[in-house]
Amino acid sequence: MSDKNPKQSASTQPHVDEQTELATLRQIVFGAAQHDIEVKIAALEKTMMERFAQTNELIASELQKLSTTLQKGLDEAHEQTLAVDKCYDEKTAELNGVTDKLYSELEMSDASHKQENDELHKVLDQAVADLTKKYDAKFSEALTKIEQVTAELSSTKTDRKTLAKLLAAMAVNLETDQQ
Repeated sequence: MSDKNPKQSASTQPHVDEQTELATLRQIVFGAAQHDIEVKIAALEKTMMERFAQTNELIASELQKLSTTLQKGLDEAHEQTLAVDKCYDEKTAELNGVTDKLYSELEMSDASHKQENDELHKVLDQAVADLTKKYDAKFSEALTKIEQVTAELSSTKTDRKTLAKLLAAMAVNLETDQQ
């Protein structure tokens, strides 16, 4: 301080004293009120911090409840989806089983009907063959009789009455044979 100008030190000194006096004066006049304000601000800050903490806890609690409810809903939806999938798989398997059974029955029925149709065709073919043979035999027999009658008529001269009787007898024989 020896380097300093005494004038400069004197001018600084009153300024510092004035500030100190001013601070002291302020302390005396406003000190109690300032202290009350600072206490109120501290209390308000403490109250606000407590409220913020409570709000944070409440928000965290509500978020946890919401998360739990959401997870529970998702789990239930997943379980329902699994149940629906299981039911779908069961019904699909059941339908496939029924389809396979019906297909098998249809094949068996088709084979059975084919066999029955084949047998019916054989029976009908046999009946047609038997009827053809029977009518061929009757036709041959009728031709033979006609030839006999023709030969008899050719060898002997018969009158019209005898010829009519012969033809009537042949017609009766033919009708009897057809029945």
